[in-house]
Amino acid sequence: MAIKIPKIWLIVLIALLLRSWQIAKLPSLNPDEAALGYNAYSLLKTGRDEHGISWPTHFKSFGDYKPGGYVYLAMPFVKTFGLTPLAVRLPNLILSVLTVFVLYKLVFLLTNNSKVSNLVSFVLAINPWHLQFSRGAWESSAALFFMLLGTYWFYSFIIKKKPIYIYIFSIPLVFALATYHSARIVAPLLFLVFLIMYFKKLMNRHFFLALILGLILVAPVSYSFLRDGGFARFGSVGLTADTGPLSRSEELLNNHGNVKLINRIMHNRRVLYTLSWVEKYTSHFNLNFLFLDGDEVPRSKNPDMGQLYLLELPFLILGIVKLFQSKNNHLKILTLSILFISPLASSLTFQAPSALRALPLVISLSILIGLGLSTLNNKILVILISFIYLVSGIYYLDSYYLHAPKRYPFAWNTGFPQAVEYLESQKNNFENIYFTNKYDQPYILYLFFSQYPPENIQTQIQLTPNDKFGFSTVATIDNIHFGKIIWDEIPQGSLVFAVDETISQTPINSIDFPNNTKGFKIYVK
Repeated sequence: MAIKIPKIWLIVLIALLLRSWQIAKLPSLNPDEAALGYNAYSLLKTGRDEHGISWPTHFKSFGDYKPGGYVYLAMPFVKTFGLTPLAVRLPNLILSVLTVFVLYKLVFLLTNNSKVSNLVSFVLAINPWHLQFSRGAWESSAALFFMLLGTYWFYSFIIKKKPIYIYIFSIPLVFALATYHSARIVAPLLFLVFLIMYFKKLMNRHFFLALILGLILVAPVSYSFLRDGGFARFGSVGLTADTGPLSRSEELLNNHGNVKLINRIMHNRRVLYTLSWVEKYTSHFNLNFLFLDGDEVPRSKNPDMGQLYLLELPFLILGIVKLFQSKNNHLKILTLSILFISPLASSLTFQAPSALRALPLVISLSILIGLGLSTLNNKILVILISFIYLVSGIYYLDSYYLHAPKRYPFAWNTGFPQAVEYLESQKNNFENIYFTNKYDQPYILYLFFSQYPPENIQTQIQLTPNDKFGFSTVATIDNIHFGKIIWDEIPQGSLVFAVDETISQTPINSIDFPNNTKGFKIYVK
C-alpha cells in the first residue's frame, strides 16, 4: 500500500532545502550578523556583552541598540556549534521554515481549503524575498515568524473558540517586539485592527484576563526600549533623518521673496515630510520594486530580479479579484491588514522602499498569489505555469549562487574570513596594523572571525562619535587600527589591509573576489 505524504510536508522540505543549502558560506557574514553572534558568544563566556553590560535587553553594538531577542535565541546554537556563521544563522533558518508551515495552518484555518493553503505556503517557500532574509541572521525574518504564530493563535480563538489560544497568542507577539525594531510598529497596529474588527467576539472575561497577561509580558520590553536607547535606531534612520524635505521647504520659501502665510502653509516642512512619507509608503507597491529591480540595497536583493517572480504578477491581480469576490471576511481582514500595515515601519525611515523592514508584506502577497493560482483549472495551463515556475526558480538559483557573489562582493562582505585569518597569523610581527573601513564595521567582523576573547574587548572598547546616520564604530583593538587608509599618515613598518584605495606600491599578498578582481590587498609600508 502506497504511503501518501501530505503536500505540505513536501513544501516544507523544499523550503528547508532552499534555505539551508550552503548557508554557512553564502552569503558571507555581514556586520549585523557578526554583532548578534559575537554578543551571544560574549554572554556565554562572561555574562556581559561586548561593551561589558550584564545581560542587556538592548545591545548597544554600533550605537543602534539592537533588540536582544535574536542574541538570546542564538546562544544555545553558539554554545553547541561554536562561534560560526552556521550557529548564528540556524535560529532564523528554523524559524523561517516554520513560517511556511504556520502560514499553511493559518490559511487552512481561515479557508478550510487544502488546495489554497498548499498553494499559499508553496508561494512563500520559493519566494525570493523571503528566501533572501531566511539565509542569514535576519531579525526581521525571526520577528515575522513570531507575529504570524501570534496571529494564528488569535484566529484559533476566534474560530475554534478555545480559551487557551487567547491566553497564549500575545506571547509570540511580545517575542517579536523583543526581536526587531519594525515589529514594534507592525505588531501593535495589527493587534489594534483585530481588536476593532472582532470587538464583539472579544468582549469576554477570557480576553480581558489575556489582555492583562499581555500587558504584563510587554511591560519589560517597553521599559527597556525607553530606558536603553530604544529610540536611537529610529533617530538615525527615521524620516526626519532625511534633510531633503527641510532643504526643499527652505528653497521654495526663498523663491517667493516676500513670504506670505499661504506660502508658509504650502511649503511647510511638515507638509513636505508628509508627502515624502506618502511617496515612501506607496513605493512598496511599485511594480518595479516588486517584480523588476527590487530593493536598491544589494544585500536585500538578487541581481536583475524583483522581490517576486515576474510570473506571479497576473496571479497577484487574479488573487486581489478573488479576495474581493470572496465572502470569507476572516481572510479579507487578515490579508488586507497585513498588506497595508507592513510598509508603515519602512515608510517612516528615509530608506524606502525597504525589503527588510517591510518583510511582513510577503505574507499578504503570498496569500494573494496563492489565491490567484487556485483559479487555474485547465491542466495544460497548470503544466505551463509549473514549467515557467521551474525556469524562474532555476534563474533565481543561478542569480543567487553564481552572479550575486560576483556582482555584489562588497555587499556580501566577501574575503573577510581569509583577511582575518592572515591578520591573525601576522599580528605579533607588526607594531601597527591598519585595516580599511571600506567594509561596514570591520571591527565586529574581526572580533567574530578571530573569536577574540570577550573579556579583553570589554576593557578596551571605545566607540567613535556618531556619524550622520547615528552609527558609531570601534577604531582600535590592540595594535589594529580600523579606518580610512591614508598612506602618508601610516608609520613605516606597518601592515596595511586595503581594498580599492590608490597605493603606489606592490602588495605582498591579496585576497581575490569571486569575480577575479582583487579584493583585499595587503601591504607592508
